[in-house]
Amino acid sequence: MRNLMKVLALSAACLATAQAATSVTTSAATLRRLPSTSGRVLGTVPANTLLITACQGSWCRTTYQNTSGYVARSLTRAVTASAPLGGKGTRFYLNCTRVRAAGKAPLHIGDLGYRVALDRNHNGLACEQGE
Repeated sequence: MRNLMKVLALSAACLATAQAATSVTTSAATLRRLPSTSGRVLGTVPANTLLITACQGSWCRTTYQNTSGYVARSLTRAVTASAPLGGKGTRFYLNCTRVRAAGKAPLHIGDLGYRVALDRNHNGLACEQGE
């Protein structure tokens, strides 16, 4: 139990200084509960999957198919430069209706407000016509 608490505290500390970026998996990546090879396996993220990641050290926090966990950083390639997780210059749109209402559709990878959840066909263009 003590070891689990230490790992959770380390995970929280790592995420506090992490940066968010859009990344692509370079091969199939194991999604784990904790940032460790001994962490429980939650699933597998297929190769060439677009993800929003917050990386620190050799692990990246991400969400895939509504499951949050960690993937090895060595199995991802950044598509956009890192940006702070919060602060000035960030945007969050709840859904594509909000993006369109703000006059920002479509959003490209790297645009403020772009996130994988808004990109249904994972082509790097979110809230495009008919989506």
